[in-house]
Amino acid sequence: HDPERAGVPRTGRAAAPRVIAVTSGKGGVGKTNIVANLGYAFTRLGKKVLILDADLGLGNLDVLL
Repeated sequence: HDPERAGVPRTGRAAAPRVIAVTSGKGGVGKTNIVANLGYAFTRLGKKVLILDADLGLGNLDVLL
């Protein structure tokens, strides 16, 4: 078992999660597409990804996935 290969720092504590927020006051500028592609790219790198579409009225991330 190699902690560095597993992504665990030598201290034994897990790294703090990172948050990337994609926002805009205007609709139709590609936020959902950017987020879906970023999520896909990070999963290809072996990262865990959680995507939250906070557009309660017109959220359509499920359509892209």
